[in-house]
Amino acid sequence: MVLLAAFAAGIWGTILRPAAHEVRGTLAARPAANLILVNHEPVAGLGMAAMELMAVFAEPALLDTAGLKPGDRVRLAVRLDGDRLVLLRVEKVY
Repeated sequence: MVLLAAFAAGIWGTILRPAAHEVRGTLAARPAANLILVNHEPVAGLGMAAMELMAVFAEPALLDTAGLKPGDRVRLAVRLDGDRLVLLRVEKVY
């Protein structure tokens, strides 16, 4: 019964909250405190080909903490919010 409840909760969470997409690429710029531009590898879940310039909106504190600079290789978790991509997680890739 517990497993069934956990399974149902997992499915319900994906219905209420859209999936996150993993993006790998290179930080191109941070033109605003809450915006980064990324040249990225293909993102099949978003229908994007490689190296398109992607605009990702984020909480400024999240970007400040990551300490990113142009040219850094990054791995992001993003989610669509209307017509914008919102950053959930970011890390440098070495």
